[in-house]
Amino acid sequence: MMEKSVLLFKENVDAWIKQIRNELSEFEDIPAVVEENVNNIQHNYELIQEMRDEVEDLKQELKLLKIMHILVLKQKNEQVNAS
Repeated sequence: MMEKSVLLFKENVDAWIKQIRNELSEFEDIPAVVEENVNNIQHNYELIQEMRDEVEDLKQELKLLKIMHILVLKQKNEQVNAS
């Protein structure tokens, strides 16, 4: 009877070990996935920063174009008034 319970215990322990190994193997991919996500986040952050810079440049160009347009309109107005 004792041998049977020891054998059953051994089988249970073996099953637990297999289950634990199986569950641990599922976690082995996690570091790679996390690293890929971190890299993607970093890349997206860099793209966002580049786009912010480009938007800021476009804003400055638009301001310059507005000023130039105002100056052209002012010159035309002065020419009309001078005539």
